[in-house]
Amino acid sequence: MNSTNAMKRVGYGYVSRTEQSIIERLSREEKHMNAIIYTKPHCQKCRRTVFKLSRVMPVQTITADERDIERFRKQGYQSFPVVTVYKANGTHETWCDLQVDKIKQYTE
Repeated sequence: MNSTNAMKRVGYGYVSRTEQSIIERLSREEKHMNAIIYTKPHCQKCRRTVFKLSRVMPVQTITADERDIERFRKQGYQSFPVVTVYKANGTHETWCDLQVDKIKQYTE
């Protein structure tokens, strides 16, 4: 926000619907989601997942080692990437493999 904008934000009392929708969108964006994605080297599904999600939220990638792979196998995950999205409301969602439908929930 620049300081030349004289309008003050005092609730939604004096803003148009368009401004209100912009404010609400910005408010949602202020509460950042972020993702942690476990990847394997040379994994095309991993690269696509990281590319798509990193356009809409901060993404931390971790190259899975043998311990990670074993831990995920025990949790029932059978392929990479293993993605965890931490949402602004304190919840999270985890999945494995390239899941376009899940990615679209965050990118559209």
